[in-house]
Amino acid sequence: MSAMSFTAKRLLKQLKREDYKQAVSHSFLHPNQKATLFTDKSDHYKIYQMNFGQLVTISPTTSPDNQILYFHGGAFTVPMNTDQLEMITKIAVEANSRLQIVDFPLLPNHSATEMLESAQEALDRVYSPDLPIFIVADSAGAAIAMQLLINNQPKIAGTSLISPWLDMSLTDPELAEREENDVMLSLSVLKQIGSQFKAGLTKGNWSDVFAPENLAIGDIQIFYGENELLVPINEKFVKTLRQTPGTSVQVTTFRDGFHDYTLWFKLPETKKTFRGIVAFIRSRVRRKTV
Repeated sequence: MSAMSFTAKRLLKQLKREDYKQAVSHSFLHPNQKATLFTDKSDHYKIYQMNFGQLVTISPTTSPDNQILYFHGGAFTVPMNTDQLEMITKIAVEANSRLQIVDFPLLPNHSATEMLESAQEALDRVYSPDLPIFIVADSAGAAIAMQLLINNQPKIAGTSLISPWLDMSLTDPELAEREENDVMLSLSVLKQIGSQFKAGLTKGNWSDVFAPENLAIGDIQIFYGENELLVPINEKFVKTLRQTPGTSVQVTTFRDGFHDYTLWFKLPETKKTFRGIVAFIRSRVRRKTV
């Protein structure tokens, strides 16, 4: 655990005062899905249209020696935003990565099955034994990323999850006790969206991420704030990972940290998280080249 910074404490109080949770809940339930970042032709990225969603390739460095496959948060309803793009681009530059953004389809017009299919199609398109792939995912994006990882572990060199949302049922009684202190997430809103997500799954396309037999997934690191509603779920996930042979897990938590804190770039916690992800990627790239 890392101590909370003065900057983060001040921001936490501000978010509570402004009732930021209400704004987040409104955006989850009434998203502006027309506001997609990747529509115009640009010299800065290439778009590959998939059966569902699109794959966006960005090369922020001239000679990348690895790839980041990124899955954004937003409760499966909100399109990727500029802060998320800036976040993952900062990490890619420092890690010398080619950036592969899975701009997956969204609820309610698309199903969870279509999201999972878009993830698999994206991986199949970018996979190369010469350019190792690292998954980076935040919040709801982590749920999609984990299913992809479980089904394709040999193709993934390492995984980084930020404030993951991995349980769609949200039945742990401790969640209700923690909700008041979470400045971002409403339990009832997440349950509503989680039910909609689960309704779009088929019998065979979802693996239990809390079952050890599914979690021989190699190297994984997890970052989250101890203020988050989803802490009990993350703790359960980490406990299972640590009991699973063939898996190495690094966990970094921040006292009183809030959900998806990494979208506030001036926070020391954010800078530490970025450095941690970059170091994780670079060490594994060096290991492959030795």
